[in-house]
Amino acid sequence: MGNRTHKSPINVEWVNVTYRSVWLSVLVIMLGAGAGSYWFLTRHSVPRGQAQAAIEAANSRLTEAQELPALEALAEVVVNAKLQLTLARTEFGRKSYGESRIAAMRSEALSLRVIKQASGDETQELLVTFSKLEGEVRIKRAGGFSWETAHSREKLLVGDQVKTSSSGSAEMVYFDGTVTYIAPGSLVEIRDLHEDPVTKVRRVREKLTWGEVKASTQQRNVSGSFHEIATEAVSARSEGVGEFRLAFDNGTKTSVVDVFGGRIALETAGRTATVDAGQRVRADAAGQLSAKETLPGVPRLLLPSDQRVFVFEEPSREQLVLTWEELPRVERYRLIIGDKPLFTEPLYDAERNGNQAVIEGLSPGSYHWKVAGISNAGALGPFATSRGFRISSQRVRDRTDNEPPRLEITEFVPIGQMVIINGATDPDAKLWIDNNKVDVFEDGSFNAVVRLRREGVNELLIVAQDPAGNESSRTHKALVETY
Repeated sequence: MGNRTHKSPINVEWVNVTYRSVWLSVLVIMLGAGAGSYWFLTRHSVPRGQAQAAIEAANSRLTEAQELPALEALAEVVVNAKLQLTLARTEFGRKSYGESRIAAMRSEALSLRVIKQASGDETQELLVTFSKLEGEVRIKRAGGFSWETAHSREKLLVGDQVKTSSSGSAEMVYFDGTVTYIAPGSLVEIRDLHEDPVTKVRRVREKLTWGEVKASTQQRNVSGSFHEIATEAVSARSEGVGEFRLAFDNGTKTSVVDVFGGRIALETAGRTATVDAGQRVRADAAGQLSAKETLPGVPRLLLPSDQRVFVFEEPSREQLVLTWEELPRVERYRLIIGDKPLFTEPLYDAERNGNQAVIEGLSPGSYHWKVAGISNAGALGPFATSRGFRISSQRVRDRTDNEPPRLEITEFVPIGQMVIINGATDPDAKLWIDNNKVDVFEDGSFNAVVRLRREGVNELLIVAQDPAGNESSRTHKALVETY
């Protein structure tokens, strides 16, 4: 895999840093939901509104479904719809508006299934819905001849095709709960959406004509259910919780399947095989499968903390350091920086050595970044969950607010390799513990359980930041004893 570099106003210098002491990812149990800061609500006003609208629609559908005469066969579906709606509200409270919206859409689809089946109409319920669109995305309806502009929350059925331009990408939610991401420059057709009315076996098939897709599948409802994506040479099928990426080069007719979670069943004209998480398999034009390759792990993003706000007098003259965890036996990484959450038309996209980048020339605005490891054989591993940060100019900052937020630690209790941390800050502040975001309750209190990452002395940095960019920090130490 060659180096990928895009023209960008961002200048990036690279520095090699070894993090031998970083062992395990931090486990943070988020309890409750915070009010959130002024900046965060402002920055996420559109996703927030979309998530809220999705929750209202899901709640309306669930109310309608619950008012129908009780049907024993649909009782479990109603329960699942309630659970998804509860999840949507929880994620909304955590300010995870994208996850909230997807959960609400799943809830609405489940309630719609109850309504359709209770009325004897099961023909139009098995739908696919756009959950996110960026750039130019077009659809062609089954039997149609023209391509139309896609719209958010638009419904798709069997035979519909979705095409993304080189500057477009899309995310879709299927009735079986699968979330599919369509990369720029791809063409996907929905081949099959089916649920047997008696056995409840669900069957979903997609056809990737060219480009790349990534699917996150859910637990199957009954034995025999599956979600499948196929190219000309190979089909990849998930029968449970999993995550995989399928790419197809229409010129060479070759396919690449990367499995990040679960187990995927592959089938070609030549053979069948199973691929487990952390493995890659290639299929040539004749359908012959290569030997399995090992994918790199997921690099943990370290700095800056997620949703961090940086206030500079002149941002274009400042530097910002991005740091991620070094993976064993991995020397190269791919860093992508963009101003859109799906990274359509990224501002920076390159492969480099090392696990730290120094960025220069950032203008005021909001940014997203993600990193993946690259094996010695050139296999791109899974990207870490992306993080966001914001650059603000000192000129637009509220100069009258120079008081840092309060930050009180009321309990710091080490228990083995865990630490229970309770405390309080301002209700509108954002909080990080060991560079991981922690929710703040409406009264400013917070609770977290943090896993210590190494034996011996661990230093945990706790940082609170108010909407004006003022910060307070505390450092606490915890000892992990060896026996």
